[in-house]
Amino acid sequence: MSTFHTPVMAKECINLLNLRAGKVYVDATTGGGGHSAAMLNAQPQIQLYCFDQDAQAITETEQMLRAKINKDTSSEQAKVELIKANFVNMRTELALRKVKGIDGILFDLGVSSFQLDNAERGFSFDKNAPLDMRMDTAQDYSAYNAVNELDVQQLARIFKEYSDELNATRIARAIEKSEKPISSTKELAKIIESVVGVGTKESLKSKVRVFQALRIFVNHELEYLELAILDAINMLNPGGRIVVLSYHSLEDRIVKQVFRLAAQDCVCPPSIMICMCNHRSQLQILTKTPHIAGTDELKSNPRSRSAKLRAAEKIGKETTKPKSSKYGSKDAAKGEK
Repeated sequence: MSTFHTPVMAKECINLLNLRAGKVYVDATTGGGGHSAAMLNAQPQIQLYCFDQDAQAITETEQMLRAKINKDTSSEQAKVELIKANFVNMRTELALRKVKGIDGILFDLGVSSFQLDNAERGFSFDKNAPLDMRMDTAQDYSAYNAVNELDVQQLARIFKEYSDELNATRIARAIEKSEKPISSTKELAKIIESVVGVGTKESLKSKVRVFQALRIFVNHELEYLELAILDAINMLNPGGRIVVLSYHSLEDRIVKQVFRLAAQDCVCPPSIMICMCNHRSQLQILTKTPHIAGTDELKSNPRSRSAKLRAAEKIGKETTKPKSSKYGSKDAAKGEK
């Protein structure tokens, strides 16, 4: 099976990464290898570390990238290593490989085309399969455990917080009333339809939202994302770039907030006149508003329709700044009435 897929906004990602020969880069979510291959096409003479928690994706993508390097003589100097690990463990994995800093990193968040196209993984409600949704099949906890073991309040909270499902409580109650364990995607989809109806636009939206919420919960996507982005910022060398593609508002909000905080000099509450936090800016934000896919890409690659692209650059060594008022010098602050 070929794992290659059309990467979303590949040209924009490559431009923002500013790839340079001899430097170290990370594809934090290599998936089917689309963005990794695009990086090697743009600059063959890089050291590239590709992460994915999906063992099958790692195996097949490694074969694809190796074949590309062997076929393309311009890629002879490329150094690629694929690492089976969640990006939340990226800093540890790179440290084990004696990597002290990186010059660029790309995150392509959410479920990959590789996973969606494999029905047996249970990510899609329109393909009957075991209720799984694990990105890392080595982990024990799956969507089956969540649906059959959590109570109504817990399930309703997951559906509300991770997908804003309007019928969260009603769907959770319908799940609890099931006379037997819910073991397949088809069974879960039918329960959702029993609440919101069959064949309607609202039914489709509810199934999308419930499946998305379960996937996020099972794979700890949001909590791991914030930790990984903070690690990536700390690992970036001065001038290094971080580029993030997100596909729903919760992911984008986390990226936006982490970038904004890392770009600030002071994070003290507004009520404090004198800066006490000693926080110094680490990033220069390159995308004042997120980039979105163009008309041509939307036609050729429908999965790009919800994508938002943000990027930032690590600034140089911080300079020592005097502890002063956030509104001017200490003396000026005293003089204000």
